[in-house]
Amino acid sequence: MFDTATKCFKQMFPDSPIAQKYSCSRTKSRVMVEELARDTQTDISGKMKARPFSVATDGSNEGNEKFFPINVNVLSNDGLSVEKHLLSFPSLHADATGEKKIKLLDGELKKHDIGWEKCMAMGSDNASVMTGKHKGVIAYCHKKNKDIFMAGCPCHLLHLAAEKGAKELEVSIEDMLIDVYYYLDKSTKRKQALQAFQTLCGEEQRKILKHGSTRWLSMGKCLERLLQQWEPLTEFFKSELEPKSKGKTTSASSTSSANDLPVPSSVSKKATVPSASSSGTSSKQPSSGSKKATVPSASSSGTSSKQPSSGSKKATAPSTSSSGTGRPNSNKQPSTEAATSKKLTRPERVLDTLQSRTKKLYFLFLNNVIPEFDSANVTLQREDPIIHQVRPVVLKLLKSLLVRFVKPSAMLGKSVLSVNYSTSSPASLKSDIDLVIGHGARSYLEKNSTKISSGNQQRFYKDVRRFFVKACDYIKQSIPLADPVLTNAEVVNVSSLSSPQTHFAAVRYFLTRYPFILECLDCTVDIIETEFCNLQVETIPDNILSIERADAQWREIATIKDSDGNVSYMHIAQVMCSILLIPHNNADCERVFSSLFQR
Repeated sequence: MFDTATKCFKQMFPDSPIAQKYSCSRTKSRVMVEELARDTQTDISGKMKARPFSVATDGSNEGNEKFFPINVNVLSNDGLSVEKHLLSFPSLHADATGEKKIKLLDGELKKHDIGWEKCMAMGSDNASVMTGKHKGVIAYCHKKNKDIFMAGCPCHLLHLAAEKGAKELEVSIEDMLIDVYYYLDKSTKRKQALQAFQTLCGEEQRKILKHGSTRWLSMGKCLERLLQQWEPLTEFFKSELEPKSKGKTTSASSTSSANDLPVPSSVSKKATVPSASSSGTSSKQPSSGSKKATVPSASSSGTSSKQPSSGSKKATAPSTSSSGTGRPNSNKQPSTEAATSKKLTRPERVLDTLQSRTKKLYFLFLNNVIPEFDSANVTLQREDPIIHQVRPVVLKLLKSLLVRFVKPSAMLGKSVLSVNYSTSSPASLKSDIDLVIGHGARSYLEKNSTKISSGNQQRFYKDVRRFFVKACDYIKQSIPLADPVLTNAEVVNVSSLSSPQTHFAAVRYFLTRYPFILECLDCTVDIIETEFCNLQVETIPDNILSIERADAQWREIATIKDSDGNVSYMHIAQVMCSILLIPHNNADCERVFSSLFQR
């Protein structure tokens, strides 16, 4: 760009003597950018030396290198604002082990003569190479400063909780979303055909959204769009599987090799899948000497049987079919009726799901519960510092999940973390009729109660409870809700200062854990406690409470003066802003990747 800019300017402004004399190509531009970056780095490093700071990093492959943006949270010169900066963008050519990562981080800090003494926290994703207690990055960080807090990414963990809960269901939602999208992707003819069916069914012409398993908020939006277009999609895939003329294969079958990429994990490329029989059960009897594995297909009641031949060279593997189970350990019941085995193409898999009332019931349930995860995730992805909101947001999500399947009597008078919701204690769980599955799923089930077998209905309710239990278990196990950093950080919330649950002990915890906060402020604990107690009985003006950013609220509080015209709460405001330096997610690093590597 810089090489051609000089020539372009001369042609764009032929009458301008300035443009004709302009000369700034690649070399000069690089020197200017590097010099400006050096000045910025000097300013950032100066703030890191003078006051507390936090560091965050993540890895991303680009070509043959693995890049690690080093993001830092620092305080402004007056200590009343949290600033986020990209300090450097180094890379590794070798394997990114915990030891090599810490050497990379330490090297970058040493370049600017920055030590680890004033580092409060390390932000990262939740990979073991970062969080490992023995060889993870945090283990090496603790050798330099034992009080560094490891701040994982709750956004990622909540996404995984929903994902792990969904795996307890009989239907692979992700596989369905992938199948539908990639069958339509790159084909203008198919998209136009779908639009025709959308018009015919009276639905608005909308695109089918692409689901990315690493995109925290994509499943809910993709699922909602799929349900909106359920009828047009059903008719479209019916037409795709209809023979175009006698003696010709269908368009879907003729292009099955292309359509099967990428193939969802639940369908094996080397396996043959028997189709469901008219009675809803299936079995298979592979021929002698078969080299390929045969895959049992679950029937409408979720059962199947298999009798491998003596000459089979490969082991059988479970697979999902019309309304069967996607879990390898599902109970199988023998069947006496054989079915013709064939490989299901992508459109056949999709149509099989679209025509299954039982499977649609699962989609409707997830469409009701996934927004609960998305709502918490949206809050935790905010760019402004909200470490004090992490625990309340996660506890609110846990409560919203528990009330859906746990009886009120089992929750009254108990904290969210102490509620017993195990399936081994059915007395504390709601009955099928009281189980919260969403109005859409409940209405659909009542409307199709005679068309969905009682066995499938009982299996659905059982899977819903398994979903809730798995999601709640994962949230409680992966997010350290009892960690004193998260519990005491709630003291930062200006709105709850006068609450009986707010104590100066929370502030004292941080002053004890991070003594350099006091050193930077050059004051005593007694001064800070006095300011805190006076502030608790102060009436906070509405214009301060209405400010969205927590550090901006404390900046305004620091300007409150007493009757003599002296500021009353400067030191406690600076302490609170120091607490807000602790990162609450890893989204900042992800944003760096998105801005630098987007195509």
